[in-house]
Order: sequence, then C-alpha cells, then structure tokens
Amino acid sequence: MGKQPTKKNKGNVAGLFLMVLAAVITIIVAFPVTDGVRKYIKDNIRYIAGTYSATDKGFGGNVRATVKVGDNGIEKISFKGDSETPDIGKAAVEKLNEQMKANVDTEFDSVSGATITSSGLRHALKKALLKAQGKEIKGERKPQSADIVVIGAGGAGMSAAIEAAQNGATNVVILEKMPITGGNTVRATGGLNASETKYQKRDGIEDSNELFYEDTMKGGKNLNDPELVKTLVENSAQAVDWVNSIGGDLSVVGQFGGASVKRIHRPSDTSAVGPMLVKTFNAKLDKLGIPVLLETRATRIIADKDGRITGVEAEDENGIFVIGTKAVVLATGGFSANSQMVAEYAPQLKGFITTNHVGATGDGIEMALELGAGLKDIEQIQTHPTVNPDTATMYTEGVRGNGAILVNDDGKRFVNELDTRDVVSAAIMAQPKGESWLVFDTAVRESLSAIEKYINEGIIVEADSIKELAQKTGINEANLVATMEKYAQMQAAGQDSEFGRKSMEVPLSKPPYFAGLAKPAVHHTMGGVKINKETQVLKEDGSVIPGFFAAGEVTGGVHGANRLGGNAVTDIVVFGRIAGDSANKYVLDNGGNTVRTITAQTEDANFKAKDIKTDLKDGSYKGSAKGFGGDIEVTFTVKKGIVSDLEISGPKETAEIGAKAVNKIKKGMQKSGELKVDNVSGASVTSKGVAEAIKNAKAQ
Repeated sequence: MGKQPTKKNKGNVAGLFLMVLAAVITIIVAFPVTDGVRKYIKDNIRYIAGTYSATDKGFGGNVRATVKVGDNGIEKISFKGDSETPDIGKAAVEKLNEQMKANVDTEFDSVSGATITSSGLRHALKKALLKAQGKEIKGERKPQSADIVVIGAGGAGMSAAIEAAQNGATNVVILEKMPITGGNTVRATGGLNASETKYQKRDGIEDSNELFYEDTMKGGKNLNDPELVKTLVENSAQAVDWVNSIGGDLSVVGQFGGASVKRIHRPSDTSAVGPMLVKTFNAKLDKLGIPVLLETRATRIIADKDGRITGVEAEDENGIFVIGTKAVVLATGGFSANSQMVAEYAPQLKGFITTNHVGATGDGIEMALELGAGLKDIEQIQTHPTVNPDTATMYTEGVRGNGAILVNDDGKRFVNELDTRDVVSAAIMAQPKGESWLVFDTAVRESLSAIEKYINEGIIVEADSIKELAQKTGINEANLVATMEKYAQMQAAGQDSEFGRKSMEVPLSKPPYFAGLAKPAVHHTMGGVKINKETQVLKEDGSVIPGFFAAGEVTGGVHGANRLGGNAVTDIVVFGRIAGDSANKYVLDNGGNTVRTITAQTEDANFKAKDIKTDLKDGSYKGSAKGFGGDIEVTFTVKKGIVSDLEISGPKETAEIGAKAVNKIKKGMQKSGELKVDNVSGASVTSKGVAEAIKNAKAQ
C-alpha cells in the first residue's frame, strides 16, 4: 500500500492545483474561446489590436495579406492579388478568402494549380502576423517623410508637383503605382481648351472667358459646379503659357466639338497632345529633382483624430511603408477601367469597352471615402463616340474637327459630327449594331499626323474612290456616293443644311479616301471627389479635410453631365497647378518645408535621356513580335532622323519580369541614343520580342 499524503504534502498539492487553476483562468480571460481565435489560445500568441498588411511575390506581381486584430485576437484575414491571372491566381485568392470567412486560420493548404500564388500569400500573411505582434520585419523600409505627397503621376499629379516646387516647395514626392508616368494623359490626342489666348488673337479668333464658360456649362447640361468652371476658364490661357514656358508646345488652335469657336490648343507638328505633355513634365520633374516612386501603390491616406492629414501608407516590391506628410495631393485619375465600379454607378454601361489605361481603377476615390470625403456627380460617366471596337483605339476628335464625317452602314450621315460627345455617342448607338464609319479624305489625313497611327495599326480602310471605299467596307455604295457629293456641295455653300454643322473644313474630295469603324466606349468619369476652387477635398457637408487636396479626373464638378473634348487637359493643368500651390501654402502655414528624405527610384541618378537617332526616313512606324506572354508592339515616329513618341507595349508580359524589362529597354535606348535593344538579364524572351518588333517596324 502506498503512503498516505502528509498534511504538508496535501498543502503542496493544493497549492500546485491553485497555481494551475489561476494560470488557466488567466489564459481564458486573456484569450476567450471562439471559433475564430481558438488556434491563438493554443499558441498563446499575443497580438496588438489593429489592422496589418504585408505583401510578397505572387505569380503575376505582388499579392497582399491583411489581418484584422480585435481585443479577443485575430478577427479577420483577407487576401488580394490584382496582378494574378484571372482563371488561376485570382481564383485561388477568392477561394482562400472564402475559406477565411468560414474559419479564420493562419495555416492553409496551397490551392491546386496555383502554388506560386498560394506561397506568396502564405509569406505575406506571416509578415502581417509579425507586424501584429509588434515585431520588425527584416529588410522592410522605414517610415520616411515629405512635406507634400502627390499620389498619381498623370498630368494633374505632375502639374501639381512642378507647380509646388516652382513656388518653393523643397520636399515633394510623387507615388505612382504603374511602371511608367503619364496615366491617361499620355493617351490624350486632342489638345487643351483655352480662351483669350495670344494664339487665338494671332489667328484672329474672337473668344472670351464668358463664351468658354457658357459652352462648358451647356455641354455639362448645367450640372457643373459654376465656381469650378469659372476657375477653369479664367486660368486656361495661363495654362497654355505655363506649359509652353516649361518646354511644351501648344501653339496651334483648332476646332473641337461643343466649342463655339476654335479654342483647342495643340502641338505645332499636329501630333497628339498627351505624349508631348508627359515628355515635357518628365523633363521638368528631372530638372527640379522631384522623385517619382514608380510601381509604388498608395494604399491608405492617414489622418489624426482631428482629421488632419499626417501620412500616406504605400507599398512597393519591398513591402508596406509609411511616408509622414503635412499635405497630400490626390491625382489618381478616374475609374473607367474598373468595369465593376462603372456598372455600379452607371448600370447602362455594363460590358462597355474603355479607352483608359489599366490603372484607372478608382483607388483614389476609395481612399478619399475612407476619410469621409464627399462625392460629386459620381454617376456621370462619358463615352467617347469614336473608338475602334476591335482594338479599343480612340480616334481623336481632331479627325472630325479637321473635316471627317460619320455615316452608318446605309451610307448616310445621321448627326452633327461636332456636337457634344454624349449626343454623338447616343446617335451612333441608335444605328444598326451601334456602330458607324468615320469617313475622310487625304486632305484630312495630311492635316493631322495622329491619323498615321491608326493607318499603321491596320484599322483604317483605304480606297482610291468612294465606290471602292463602299465596296471594301460594305457600306451602301449608292448612298455613300450621294452623301459625299451632297456634303461637298454644302461645304462649298458654307452651310450644313442637314445637321447644322458649323465647321466644314474641307469638301472631302481629295483621293485616296479612308474609313474607320467606330463605336462609343467608356472614356471619362466626370464625377469623383468633392473639391472647392482651391482644390481642397470636402466632406459631404462642405467642410474641409485639412491638408487634403485633389485634382484631375479623380474629382467631380468641373464637367457636369458631359465633358467637352479638350477640357480634360485644361482640367489637369489648371487644377493640378492650383493643387500644388494650395498644398504648398498649407505646408508653409503649418510648419514650413523640411529637408527631402526620399530619393527617386532610378538605376542611374544622373540619367539624362538623349535623342534617339536613326537613318530611317521620316514617317510613322509600327511593328510587332512574340514576347513571353503574348505580342509585343513597338510604335514610333521619325522626323529629321530623330525618333519620337516611342511606345513599347507588352500587356501580356509578366508584371515583375517582362513589364520591367520593357521599361528598362526603353530607358536604355533613351540613354544610348540608339534604336538598339540590350538584352535584359532574366527576360531574354521579352528582350528578343522587342528587338524583333523594332526590326519589323523598320522593314516598313
């Protein structure tokens, strides 16, 4: 028989029992048992309440994990993978998100067929959990500071940064989520609307700010904010002079739809306005030493308890970091490329193609809403009337402005081609198949170099006679011949007796003749964040969010229910400059400027682009070849032996390898001054594709 416990032993046992019981109670109190947090009781890991995010490499780019921690432990885990392939990587992300909704767990199995995406998400989650424990992640960037952070390197953002620096700001930084600057601005083909300019006076054009105001309000169906429109027109002439003063070229005045007189200012070589502006802005940013952090996505704008802006959370390939700042200029553009968001605010446009670049997804609007910003005219979304339905290439309104007409398959005109975009779009949609033909002659072609791009793309039909043009396009031959003859007669008489078109530049009688298939596409989101004329972001009640400014397509109120062609460029320059000036004044009133602590992400800090020289004859060139993920396309123009408007497009190349290689190749050519491709290590297939595309272009 064993010995009975002594009184002393009984006391020890009782004491031990009480200690164990106390420990269990402590654990239960600290970590209540629920289905969502049971794992963390077992592991006894303490987390700090808050929301934590981290990124890691997936298949197509960075993937992201977000962990929400409450008082009782981890409450929610979610994943994002916007760059992953739709049917594999993105499907895996959605599957894992559904799993986490059913049962929050830090351990999960890889999704079959998506091991790379799954691995990236797993590593991102581990980083986020380390942050939630208050631990530092090795190699992660430290928080930095800037006086002004500009989010978005499109026309509005670059205008804001340049203006701020010109007014004395010493610590400005631009964040851009795409691998290149330009946003939608680089796609702008028309020009900048301005009134009472020296170029109008030079050409004998009678215009006024009042007439510009009336045209804009009428075009926007008087839904526009009158104060914003007044600010737009009164600063438009200065916008032209400012662009030209920093190296741009806006010296030719033309006619665009919705304008009572010739008002749109364009480059003297008749080229597209967008590439010229972006090239000019980039050069000025370099000269001013303003850093542009490419492939760096702003994820959150931070404010203190009083609502004042205090920082921006951003992420790049190294993970998430914070820039402390006094002022933010939001210039992220619209949301035309976010089909879900478009359908949410304008259900009638569900399924429409878009003319916008892939980055126009409304990120800035979402960030502004988190701070309580109000919205203005958010449901007002504009379609551009003339877009090729097969390639989504937008025919600039300059084609119609310089004389082209629109006909249907029956060979008949059906609208005043220079009416506002909404009117022309609606008229085209009313035609059979919702399509039309843009018809013009050699005189129009010779007046606008942008047309060469469309011809090189193979989306323009050419014929020596109107009859042949009808045969090649399938347009009713007899009616098209009659339409063209009648138009020539009306042009000679100086009056459009059918549709009241005021500007009839040419009789359209100079062969060869041309036609391009066209239909409307989502082009511009007129609505967005609510601002005042100083570009301060406003809440729904009209109160100001201190230190928060916005400009460009991310804002609402300037264009009302319909934007006039040429007003977008005016918008980005006028309000971009005002935003930069307002942000700088706010900084000076709240502590002054500080020393810059952020440097540009470039391979060579002393990089300066050279003119790319070639022995090719003057003209426009286009070539394509197979890359790693699909076709790579190269387009450029040669004038007096110098290459300009060089574009290298590889939309199906991988974001982390191919896309970066394309950008590096272009920089290399700009640096060397030669149209020669240097192989990029790790992207030999993409490099070879670019070289072959250039070779095919030269073969023309």
